[in-house]
Amino acid sequence: MRPESLVDHLGAIVPSPLRVPALVTAWTEQAPRPWVTALAHVLRRAHVHDDVAAWTALEAIILAAASTRLPYPARAALYAAAMEVEAGPVARCFLAAGPPTVSPDQLRRQLAPERVLRPRGRPITLGERKSLARSPSRELLALVVRDPHPDVVAIFLDNTHVTEADVVRVAAARPAVPSALVAIALHPRWGCRQVVKRALVWNPALPLPDGVRIATTLRPLELRQLVDAASQPAPLRAHAAELLTWARG
Repeated sequence: MRPESLVDHLGAIVPSPLRVPALVTAWTEQAPRPWVTALAHVLRRAHVHDDVAAWTALEAIILAAASTRLPYPARAALYAAAMEVEAGPVARCFLAAGPPTVSPDQLRRQLAPERVLRPRGRPITLGERKSLARSPSRELLALVVRDPHPDVVAIFLDNTHVTEADVVRVAAARPAVPSALVAIALHPRWGCRQVVKRALVWNPALPLPDGVRIATTLRPLELRQLVDAASQPAPLRAHAAELLTWARG
């Protein structure tokens, strides 16, 4: 894959989940500067011209930038190359760490091995809850959406009986476990849904790097809403504001 024909290359890769490993391989093996130029072009083409092919490419780019398969040296090189050419919105897509979004005590409570899912019901073990997440029963799945444990959420997301509305409920739930929200963001079926992305980016437990990446794929109206939201982290609001101006610069 070559950076100068990025959109065409990604569009030709079918099935779409293969686009992410193709990008990771290219970023690992090739010089970063041409890729930064190409990524900036795709970002502008999507945000300024609302080009469908560019939006599709941008979705794959964001998933690849979030991938744990992207080696740190390649990630750092892409970040540095983007900063050198003052492409801050591109650089921030490669951030890997951010400040904690939940307290240790809250996280311990959310990851407890047993959890009550029914009012006045008995505590249910993690193994039982994982089994419930595989169920085709709508009644049982309605209970599972209350469970924030990332192991349960991972199984739930792959359940073919789960609907978009179910995933939105999990993505919007508070309190939440950050790693469970990241699993939703990276899921090949659900992470690209606009309504799911909106629920995730407004969840205060979502790690900042993932919020930045999701915001990069939002439309201008949604970006303006982020900019105007005092409840959102200042770095995320600044990223959204820069996207609105930088893409048209």
